[in-house]
Amino acid sequence: MKNIIYTFALLLALLSSCSRESINNVPYDFAKPEVICADSAKVAGFVANVYSSMPTGYNRISGPAMVASATDEAVHAVRGSGAELWGEGSWGPNNLYDNTFAACYTGIRHTFDYTDIIEPKIRDIVVTPAGRKLFHGQVLFLRALYNFEIFKRFGGYPIVLKSLDALTDDLNIPRSKYDECVKYISDLCDSAATILPTSYPAAQLGRATKGAALALKARLWLYAASPLFNDPSKTNDDLEHGAYDAKKWEKAADAAAAVINLKENDNPVYGLYASYDAFFTTLNGNKEIILSQMTAASNTVEKQNGPVSITGGQGGTCPTWDLVSDYEMVTGIPFDWSLPGSQANPWANRDPRFAKSILYNGATWMNNMTIQTYEGGPDKVGNNATRTGFYLRKFLGIGARWNAPTGTTYHCFPLFRYGEVLLNYAEAMNEAYGPDVDPKGYGMTARQAVALIRTRAGLTGNKDFSVTTAANYVPAGDKAKMRTALQHERRIELVFEEHRHLDLRRWKLAETVLNQPVHGLQIVKNADNTYTYTPIEVEKRVFDAKMYLYPFLQTEIARNKNLVQNTGWSN
Repeated sequence: MKNIIYTFALLLALLSSCSRESINNVPYDFAKPEVICADSAKVAGFVANVYSSMPTGYNRISGPAMVASATDEAVHAVRGSGAELWGEGSWGPNNLYDNTFAACYTGIRHTFDYTDIIEPKIRDIVVTPAGRKLFHGQVLFLRALYNFEIFKRFGGYPIVLKSLDALTDDLNIPRSKYDECVKYISDLCDSAATILPTSYPAAQLGRATKGAALALKARLWLYAASPLFNDPSKTNDDLEHGAYDAKKWEKAADAAAAVINLKENDNPVYGLYASYDAFFTTLNGNKEIILSQMTAASNTVEKQNGPVSITGGQGGTCPTWDLVSDYEMVTGIPFDWSLPGSQANPWANRDPRFAKSILYNGATWMNNMTIQTYEGGPDKVGNNATRTGFYLRKFLGIGARWNAPTGTTYHCFPLFRYGEVLLNYAEAMNEAYGPDVDPKGYGMTARQAVALIRTRAGLTGNKDFSVTTAANYVPAGDKAKMRTALQHERRIELVFEEHRHLDLRRWKLAETVLNQPVHGLQIVKNADNTYTYTPIEVEKRVFDAKMYLYPFLQTEIARNKNLVQNTGWSN
């Protein structure tokens, strides 16, 4: 663990803050290439800096709020956060709350600065050919990742293919078509995967691996195959949609299978971590991690989302009743108030992921404190108190306190994890071949893949949707019912991990789901210490067709005369 701590400290020291740049800004803000190339530590530092544009996760939207608080997963405790404004439809070309455009182009520029300017000048005596190969693979992966981060928000985008010179190069680069972008990013993933190792020594935890490149390719093809971008009515490739091709689902399945079947010394590289909740704060021996955002040990995430009865708790991300009511019973049947015992204790016998993701009235937390979110309870009073009756539990370390006795923990925000890959595989296999066949010999069907997730979760019944008496029973070969079941499973398994807002878009369900108000649960404590529960509306949600893709900022449109705005966002 000391080596890992040292690596975190070194990485944090090497990461410099990036200026707010766009495709039109190409300053060279590092030492001269000749100086970097002559010093192995400076070369390593430059490559480490290329990682600084990676997604950060957690409370990154102004507020500070989580992306989840702009969806049906949660609301932010304090009114007026960027997530609330985003969720209520108050966003556009002049106020984009999830804006990674500049940071990603900064990262892309740094990758070309390395491969085009620095790498050719490095001598073997400074960095060995093997060392340069590792650096090159990491940089190619990061180039693919930063391109994908732009692509998944905006659709077709201006692809930068070299290190640009503001004095000699035309920076008015037009958008490439959707499928052209898919091919470009997919090819980058393939190139990186052929170079990168399957693993690193523990002291180098956090670097890009072959598995990360393959997982990115799998997610890329899953998006490209999805209804929003792979519509049978779209026969031509354009800026916002690819040309329809049912075989894109096969490519998505094949890419995910490559991650699942990746081996090192004849042993699988990845597997599900035994504990769902401990995964997010455990680094050593965690084979579910493919690539995570690495940060120093802290209690910041805990404080920003902590219950207000703990001094300094900021409330933060408050899960909605809409989400809570979607957690099944442990037996695999849907929750319903009419079930025996539900009126007295609606939290009992639920999918174990519920209590590992959400703090509810009566839950215990930290030093065996009891969460009290009933009206007038200690966790339901004050400006930062939950508006839904629930607080966040997922990601939080139980010993990471911000007041005495203080404590910290490492946090593992997953950019790619094995659990997601299994769900990507299950969805792609179901769409390509149905729920119960494996014609390519990958080793499991869609149903078997999701069963691994639900078994790890601790469900005691209907782990693979095959129980005929269950409401979510999926008959053999029923692609449509398995699709619905898998969409529910992603909602639960990947909650708060920044998948929901993009999943609803790519499935073309956002106009239905994100046009409905979200709810909390008003809890009244009765004189006999029982509780009365009443669902209440807590926040509006607004979504219309133009919101399936993000708008380019007006400032970017002004800078690049060839940048065409997405449909519906022009002034």
